[in-house]
Amino acid sequence: MFTHIAWRLDAMIAAITDHRPPLTRPIEQALRAVPRHWFVPPAGESPERDGGSAPIDREADPPAWWDAVYAGRPIVAADGCSCPAPSAVADLLELLGPAPGQRVLEVGTRTGWTAALLCRLVGQSGSVTSIEADPTVAEQAAKNLAAAGALPHLVVGDGAAGWAERAPYDGVHATYAVRTVPYAWIAQTRPGGVVVAPYGDGHALRLVVGPDGTADGRFSPLTTMTWTRRDTPPGAVLAEDVLAEPGDARRTWADWGEPERERFGVTITPDGQRVWLDSPERVIG
Repeated sequence: MFTHIAWRLDAMIAAITDHRPPLTRPIEQALRAVPRHWFVPPAGESPERDGGSAPIDREADPPAWWDAVYAGRPIVAADGCSCPAPSAVADLLELLGPAPGQRVLEVGTRTGWTAALLCRLVGQSGSVTSIEADPTVAEQAAKNLAAAGALPHLVVGDGAAGWAERAPYDGVHATYAVRTVPYAWIAQTRPGGVVVAPYGDGHALRLVVGPDGTADGRFSPLTTMTWTRRDTPPGAVLAEDVLAEPGDARRTWADWGEPERERFGVTITPDGQRVWLDSPERVIG
């Protein structure tokens, strides 16, 4: 069915796995079955290696548009809505581990690509709810998803509040970076369920919800999701800004060394968020 773009899909997946372990079979199959170009706007901007960005326009320059779609970079539409880098999407889906029959909440529908991938991963026996704050973005995402034959339950609302009407969820997947994980995501996830989100700049956070209503998890590397003017949280900061041990001179992530990233973790409770080093008992921020 997708013979004309098979080589592009091969190249995209090869780029994703260039510096990381191979994708699990379900994630790779979903990426092949739900082509990214279905969800990329006809015109927008694509970041370049030099830090700038290049305009892309499917009508004016189709080859450049196709190259950008499958080049592995984020793409930002004129309205500020972004389609994140494929590697970032794959990283978060691997951390979430959605399985057939599960109920998943996605926070931040964006273009609808991740929602469509989640629908593929949980299957007809599962259920995907996706919430988007921007009505205009949500409307376009609904059109993209309908054209792709994906049928998540779409909601327009505040993602930080989750969507309690369809809870409990087996997993919560955030598509935008956060500084503090909203407790609503934890409260609406069943014990043993997983919450994943980009955290700061270049980090991912995977939390497992416990029977007591709290959640613990650790950081891992993540390709930058690209915050846009629409989905940048107010007062957003980098993860480094909160990883300082009391009494130290504001130690940054770099001070610990990049290989030490996995030593850091977070606990989420109804009272807030605690950052720790090595174990939840050693709170550092």
